[in-house]
Amino acid sequence: MADLLGLALKFLRRHCNTAVFAITTQCNCKCVMCGMYKNPPEFMPLENVEKVLRFLAENRFLVVYFTGGEPTLHPHIEKAIKMADNLNLATTLTTNGNLEAESVKKLKEAGLRVLSVSLDHWKPQICERIRGIKGIMKRQIEAITYAKNLGLRVYALVYLNPHLVLDGVEKIIEYVNSSLGVPIGFCYPAKTDVNTFRLHDEFKGDLQGKLRESVKTILRLKRAGYKIMNTGSYLEDLLRFSEGKPNFYCKGGETTVYIDWHGDLYPCFLKPKMFNLLGDGSYKLQEKVECDDCYINCFREPSLLSQVLKSPRLLLKETVYALPIRNLIF
Repeated sequence: MADLLGLALKFLRRHCNTAVFAITTQCNCKCVMCGMYKNPPEFMPLENVEKVLRFLAENRFLVVYFTGGEPTLHPHIEKAIKMADNLNLATTLTTNGNLEAESVKKLKEAGLRVLSVSLDHWKPQICERIRGIKGIMKRQIEAITYAKNLGLRVYALVYLNPHLVLDGVEKIIEYVNSSLGVPIGFCYPAKTDVNTFRLHDEFKGDLQGKLRESVKTILRLKRAGYKIMNTGSYLEDLLRFSEGKPNFYCKGGETTVYIDWHGDLYPCFLKPKMFNLLGDGSYKLQEKVECDDCYINCFREPSLLSQVLKSPRLLLKETVYALPIRNLIF
C-alpha cells in the first residue's frame, strides 16, 4: 500500500488531484438512482488502465477512486489497484456490496487503501427496493464486517434516498456507527444525463424540505462527534446553496475529473468531454475553476484538498471536523 508519509509529502507539494475512474459498465445490481446497469457490459482493457493511471501519476493526482458499474466485476481490478499503488496513488473503491468475501481479501492484498460499501437503510426490504436485488443488505453487511475484520479501512456509503429522509437519517447513522462499528458517508442526490454517467433524482415537492432537514441532522451529528465521512464544510455549503459565497468551490476539470471506460475525461458528471486519454494528443486540465453549479460530492468534496492549503481557517476547521474519522484517513 502507498505509504502515508509519501502521500503526505505529495499533498504538501500540491499533488491534490482526484480522479473518479469508471473502469467498467458491468453491474450486478439495478439501482433506482443509477442508469449504468442499462448500458452494454464493457470494461477498459488493462493496458489502457495503465495509460490512464500513468497520466494521473504524472499530473499531480493524489487519489484514484475506482467505480463503475460495479468495479469488482472488472476482470483485472486487483491488477489495476496494484498498478495505482505502485505509482503512489491513494486508491479507494466503492462496491454495491454484491460480492464474495474472497474479493474483499484480494482488494486488500492488491493495496486498496479505502473501501466504501453501499448501504441505503436499516430495513432489508428498502435496500432491496433501491438496489433491485434480493438479500442485498445481508451481503452488504457481510462485506463491511469482513473488510473491518481484515483490517481494511472501510465505511458505509449511503445514498440519501426518499425512504431514508422520511424515516430519519439519525437512525442509520446510529446503526452504522454503533452496530456495524464503522464510519458512514452520504451521497447527495443528483440528476445527470449529460455524459456517460447518468443519475436519477427522486426528490420533488415536500421531499426537498425533508432532504434539507436531513442534511441539518447529519451536520449536527458530525459536530457532535459521530463518525461521518462527509466534510463539514461541504455539509455547511449544502445548507447555503445559492445563498452567498461557499466555503469552497468545485474544481471539476482542474483538480477533480471523471474518466470513463473509453478513456474519455470530463470535469464531472454534468459537463461535456474535455479529451480522450488514449490518443496521442496533448492533454491539458483546466485552470482557475470556481464552479458552484451543483453539489455532487464525488467532485465537490475532493475539490477541498487543493483549497485547504491556501486557507488556514478552512484547514483548521476541517482538521477539527476530521478528528472522529482520523483512523480511516491515516
